[in-house]
Amino acid sequence: MSVEKINTVIVGAGQAGIAMSEHLSLMGVPHVVLERSRIAERWRSERWDSLVANGPAWHDRFPSLKFDNISQEAFPPKERMAQYFEDYVKMLKAPVRTGVEVHQVVRLTGRSGFSVVTSAGEFEADNVVAATGPFQKPSFPQIVPESAGVQQIHSSVYKNPQQLPAGGVMVVGAGASGTQIAEELRKAGREVYLSVGEHYRPPRAYRNRDYCWWLGALGLWDEVKIKPKKEHVAFAVSGYEGGKTVDFRRLAHMGITLVGITKSWDNGVLHFAEGLAENIAEGDKAYFDVLRDADAYIERNGLDLPPEPQAWELLPDPACLL
Repeated sequence: MSVEKINTVIVGAGQAGIAMSEHLSLMGVPHVVLERSRIAERWRSERWDSLVANGPAWHDRFPSLKFDNISQEAFPPKERMAQYFEDYVKMLKAPVRTGVEVHQVVRLTGRSGFSVVTSAGEFEADNVVAATGPFQKPSFPQIVPESAGVQQIHSSVYKNPQQLPAGGVMVVGAGASGTQIAEELRKAGREVYLSVGEHYRPPRAYRNRDYCWWLGALGLWDEVKIKPKKEHVAFAVSGYEGGKTVDFRRLAHMGITLVGITKSWDNGVLHFAEGLAENIAEGDKAYFDVLRDADAYIERNGLDLPPEPQAWELLPDPACLL
């Protein structure tokens, strides 16, 4: 079988791979994008049915193409996101080849470049870009043993409440995914427990501006460069049901029981770490920090944005926080 030679091979036709293809095309660099399934496959088959983008349509898009047939303030559903990626590839005439799985990438011996072995043959490339994303393998801590008889699934295979057998549900992780899934399950009538650890909980919107707008106005996109961060803190923001602030007190008052970090399993009993109230308090602090910084920005720049006093109000602490 002949070897196809090309300057650059991009592995993955999701957001990063398509964006890389656009830039290489603008620079006149010959390249190919290899995708093992379909364009934006994870949006299609590894997300739950009701998922929407976490940012509004004006923000969660490529620079050269707006969403059509949808409000720019809306949060596009997952099917629309997948279609958008396809539309962008067509607009760019990007050299995407679907159904091609990359099996191996190795450096060439005695000369520069790489050998890329795929299900459709071999490539020799001067450069290889891995655009497969940072979370290829679901994180599934072995806390509850398989022998316990408890069904355990990752959010990447969760689809809807009807998929799960009867009974209560423990959702482990209270970031964007966990909070949305927990609320959906509770609205379906399930008994739901939500395991909450450290998290960053910004407002969805404040004073007629979405949080994505405030990220730019307040310089928070560069925050990771100027402030020390912990290795991983869940980001609790969501476009669910038109976009609303993730509020753990509201979730508790609608019947979801909040618990601490899931720690261990012992003879049919789950044990949780201390610190739930402290983690909720830290999330509140981050939330109010954004409100204060936003108010200061509005005053400093003389913007005519309506006050939002209700954003400063917290619901009473539920029993699980007392």
